[in-house]
Amino acid sequence: MITVLEYKQLKAFARLDGAILGGIMCATFFAFIASLKGATWQLAYMLGMLSVPVFVAMRVRNYRDNILQKRVSFRRAAGYSMHCFGYSSLILAIVMYVYFQFFDQGTMLANMRSFFESPEMQQAMKLYGVEKSLLDAQLGVMSSLRPIDFAFSMISNTLFGGLGCSLLIAVISKRNPRVLKNND
Repeated sequence: MITVLEYKQLKAFARLDGAILGGIMCATFFAFIASLKGATWQLAYMLGMLSVPVFVAMRVRNYRDNILQKRVSFRRAAGYSMHCFGYSSLILAIVMYVYFQFFDQGTMLANMRSFFESPEMQQAMKLYGVEKSLLDAQLGVMSSLRPIDFAFSMISNTLFGGLGCSLLIAVISKRNPRVLKNND
């Protein structure tokens, strides 16, 4: 059973790691925005998406090895990981709200429309059987969303995705800490 002091410690370290993770997620979001205009940013976006669960797994391992210095339970590892995702989702939602409210002015949707109208995407859409009318309807729905809708959507997406990642990370992290050997 975790004590109140241990829970406060868990939240404090998760808050710090969640802030760093929030920065990574914000950079990934801006790489996505840039990737709609230039294809060279798609690699940065994909690497950012892949780095999120890897970063959280590394921070859970650090928490286990350097803070607890003992075997971490599944619940504590999952809780630490979910706290990281929770705090980072708040940071990402605030950044997205500010971006869409004050800076975007419809640029993202215009870039998405031109991205999907490119000859390469038209050919890919035909190959996968995606109808242009369906895509236009989805972009029309997106254009009716308010900035706060994007922010709330990102919070829920991050929390649900974080739940799945947290369960996997907890299974992987639930072992004895690595002990550094001193050669004195």
